[in-house]
Parts: sequence; structure tokens; C-alpha cells
Amino acid sequence: MKIIKNFCYLVVLGMLVTANLPLLAQTSPTRAELLKKQESKLIYPLIKGGVSCGVVPVENATSKPDPNKEVKLIFDFTQATSSGNQAKNINEGLEEVARILNLHIAAGVKKEKLKAVIVFHAGSIMSVMNNEFYQQKFQATNPNLDILGQLSVAGVELIICGQSLALREIPHPNVLPQVKIAYAAKTTLSKYQGDGYVAFAIKTE
Repeated sequence: MKIIKNFCYLVVLGMLVTANLPLLAQTSPTRAELLKKQESKLIYPLIKGGVSCGVVPVENATSKPDPNKEVKLIFDFTQATSSGNQAKNINEGLEEVARILNLHIAAGVKKEKLKAVIVFHAGSIMSVMNNEFYQQKFQATNPNLDILGQLSVAGVELIICGQSLALREIPHPNVLPQVKIAYAAKTTLSKYQGDGYVAFAIKTE
């Protein structure tokens, strides 16, 4: 009798699981998918890029930055450049940086009050190589040149880790000219955070 009861329980359980498979298969939409749905509303107050750089305007927001206060941000950037066919795509980490900067401007921070630094190290350094080196490495034109140019024009300081370059035996001339070369990412991060910069980690999830 006990065996029969257990068997019936398993049959019922299986029926319940089967009936709810569509619900179990559902996943939450990604932020990129949510932004895509709002594409017509998106604004790009500082850096223009793809949908992932956009900001949804929020009316009646009651918590916003002080427009007269200086905001200092530093991005600890380790998100690697994609390889293979994906090397033709912009490093998603750069789009995230652009979005964070756009969010601050959209929220009311004055452009002249926003200071930002990006510190590239680990696998991210390939994104800031000149086009000749990038083509040799990935057989593709560096897709990050436009957004890096916009960031530079906007006053964002671009810095690459000298240790990362040395470990990969990459000569300094292969780095884009607007990118400064630091002794190390770690010393650069501690320097700026010591000066009151708020750190954002930009890395592959």
C-alpha cells in the first residue's frame, strides 16, 4: 500500500511540474531588452551610442544629485574584449560606462561638474589598442574607436595599466594616443579613490 501511495504521489507531482513548465521556462527580461522596448523615449545627454547607453527620462524624481556639487567617478574596467566574430562589437563595458555618465547628466549633474576616469586592465586593454594592432589580433576594425573618442572629447580620462601591457608583452605604441599609461591599475585606483572618486566595477558578469 505504501508503494502505491508513493507512486501516486510521484504521478501527481509529475503532472503538476508538466503543467507549470511554461511558467518555469519564463525568465526575466534583460536590461538590454527592457531598454529596447523604451528605445523611442531614450535620451543620450553626454555620450551617444547604442540602446544600452540610453537613459529613460524620469519625471517627478524627488531624489537627485546636487547640480552644483562636483561628482567624481572612477571605473575599474576589466571587462574583456570579445573574441571571434564578437570582436566586431563594442565592448559592452564601454556602453555601461556611457550609460552611467548619461544617467548622471540626465539626473541634473552639470557637465562641467562631472569628472570621470576609466582604468583599463586585465582583458579589457585590447579595447583601447590602435586599429592596426586590433586588426592583427582580431581580424576586425576596432569597434570601440567612436565611443572612446566621444568619452575623450567629453573630458573622460582614459588610463591603461602598465603591468597589463608588460605581462602581455604589448609595446606602448600600440595603445591609442589619447590613453595614458599608468604604472599599475591598482596604484591608479587607490590614488583616485583617495581623492574622493566613487568607484564602479565594470566587469563581465
